[in-house]
Amino acid sequence: MTRSAVLALLGSLILELGAALPTDHMEQTLHFARQAGLAITENFHPLTRVQRSHRLTGGPDDYPISSGGVANLRAVAQQMQYVTQVGIEEERYYMVVDTGGADTWIVSEEFQCVDPNSGQEIAQERCMFGPLYNRDFPDGEICQNLNSTYNDGEYINGPMGFADITITDVTIPKQQFSIVNLAAWNGDGVSSGLLGLGFRAATTAYTGENPRNDSADNLVHYSPIMETLRTSKVADPIFSIAMSREESRSFIAFGGVPPVRTGEYTTVPILMETSPRTGITAYYVYSIEVDAISWNSGTIYHTETNLPHMFVESGTAVNVFPVNVAAGINMAYQPSGQLQDNIWYVPCDAIPPTLDIVIGGKAFRTTPSSMILPETATEGSNLCLSGIQVGEPNGYLLGIPFLQEILAVFDVSEKLELSLAQRFD
Repeated sequence: MTRSAVLALLGSLILELGAALPTDHMEQTLHFARQAGLAITENFHPLTRVQRSHRLTGGPDDYPISSGGVANLRAVAQQMQYVTQVGIEEERYYMVVDTGGADTWIVSEEFQCVDPNSGQEIAQERCMFGPLYNRDFPDGEICQNLNSTYNDGEYINGPMGFADITITDVTIPKQQFSIVNLAAWNGDGVSSGLLGLGFRAATTAYTGENPRNDSADNLVHYSPIMETLRTSKVADPIFSIAMSREESRSFIAFGGVPPVRTGEYTTVPILMETSPRTGITAYYVYSIEVDAISWNSGTIYHTETNLPHMFVESGTAVNVFPVNVAAGINMAYQPSGQLQDNIWYVPCDAIPPTLDIVIGGKAFRTTPSSMILPETATEGSNLCLSGIQVGEPNGYLLGIPFLQEILAVFDVSEKLELSLAQRFD
């Protein structure tokens, strides 16, 4: 494509989106993309920001209320997440975009919704899914089942098979996925499943059809979406995410980057990690080195270095840091945060400190509005979930607060790189 054609395409895409990208910034945007070996693509779709429910175990009246007026752990279930439309053959469904997992699944119209605590079946609507899938596997079923448990205690199970799956305008042929028939899930009333964008080593299929027989002995790692994209060569094995609190400015793209104005990119390698469960070293998640984290409230200034690896996670509403880092940042809010049941809360009207995360020698400033989650406020309380939470080793991550107002590019070709650029549109 010629340079003039690229500029014309970029201009038409911007007009369609109603985005504000002045003409005099187009050349600079294209220049930064070219410098990083990237191309602006027309294969992008909006990301929709939706709120998870808290209805799975009965509603807010079922949850204990602490003396501070905060529903214990319930704010976690009310976080915002991003979904996009995904096509299975000719039908389209919203799915949660998840870079922290590799399994793609959609829920069956005949699924059993279960309480994660008791394992007892409850009404389907309590899992709060969007439209349910009412078909079989278009390209055939196989003798495997998906059996996955997530960090928040949710879990799903179902048979596996194949279908052509379309994301943006890229169709990935004969992709393995699951039609889930059992779920313990806190949904959002919109999404019907999960779009797993991670690596083969993170997939969780098992031979056989009975999940009671699943163990490490019959675990099977299969080709997830990004690996199938790479081997099928239907598009460059790259996807990019541009998140914002403003829904009209949130996109996912495949094969390149969406037409959003950015600064210069920094590129770092994606790292292999060793599984604490199996001891196997492989690519599991989008793990990177973090040079430093700095925060400044005007009266408190601190920079932390010698940090562990962290992974970039589009499906988590908070950043998860080591205990000393999370505590230092939350205590720098004005007024300072409160730790209850190992969860950090801050006054909903608090002033966050400035937060800079240095990656590849470049500082990325976290938007202050991303550091407080107002949708998690409980009735009668002025406390909201902080966007900065504490985690355990092997679980530190850069979630949605980090990704908002950044363009993140995930390259799973032989380069295995993550490129980041601050947004200025």
